[in-house]
Amino acid sequence: MDNFSSRVAGLFYGGAAAEAAAITPQGTEYSTGTQLSLYVADGLLEVLEWSAQGEAADPPAAIWLALLRWYKNRYGAFPDGLPAAPGRNIDDHPVYHGDVDDATKSGLEETEMGLPHKPHGADATGTDALVRSAPLGLLPQVDADWVTKMSRQAAVLTHGDWLPPTAYSLLIHHIISGKTFINALTQVLTWLGEQDDDGQQLAENIRTGLTEAVSQPVTARQVLPAAIRAVADTQQQAVAPEQLFAAAVTQAVNFGGNTQATALLAGQLIGALMGNTATGTPSHLKTYLVLEETVDRWIKFTS
Repeated sequence: MDNFSSRVAGLFYGGAAAEAAAITPQGTEYSTGTQLSLYVADGLLEVLEWSAQGEAADPPAAIWLALLRWYKNRYGAFPDGLPAAPGRNIDDHPVYHGDVDDATKSGLEETEMGLPHKPHGADATGTDALVRSAPLGLLPQVDADWVTKMSRQAAVLTHGDWLPPTAYSLLIHHIISGKTFINALTQVLTWLGEQDDDGQQLAENIRTGLTEAVSQPVTARQVLPAAIRAVADTQQQAVAPEQLFAAAVTQAVNFGGNTQATALLAGQLIGALMGNTATGTPSHLKTYLVLEETVDRWIKFTS
């Protein structure tokens, strides 16, 4: 796979830097999207670590436990009645910035895991499940069916509308496999068209977002098309990779609405497409050490 290491670094670095820039220009803070995506990645890394030792682990359960550790880091204690997952290195980095979807907090406080047939947050429309879903598309050893299955199971831990995060994981999967942005997006639209009416409607939202004006995206079903539009518009520009990254993030922020979520997705997509030549090394971020550690461990266990 061409430039896999660079693409992995680009995705994590690009998302974090874009989210920070959406908070304040040249910002150093990071918020809920970066926090959650790093914890999902850490849950998957724990699965890979167990596998390297010849032991099996359940990815959705590992992600659930990882998100419970994020909850403890964020709120000071595990939810009542839920397992106290053993700490890991990522927990040494405090997380305290940014809004959190009500569905994320309440879903993680439920005494049982959300499951596809019994999801948590059935009416939730926020973006927390979307912004944490990219790592599920970053595993080179799996196929598209695995990505869609596991992305759905990870989403319903807190959000019943699993289609936007699953479509996004699948888009990352196709990009990381080497497809162009348009080819990867075409694959996702085809998959959405094979789902129920909700999937077909999301596909139509994405198509419409590519040509019509985008304004104030807030929900997951609005933010995903907006981020795709911000990246699609850069594909026609004959400029340096770092300028493409800046242009996509700027456009995402200028759409208004949930600027942090839209910028994070746009930054991740440019990073996955072009690698860290586009995103640079964001050592100015307060989260840089945990980003670097996540990238190094991801490459170690997936290459």
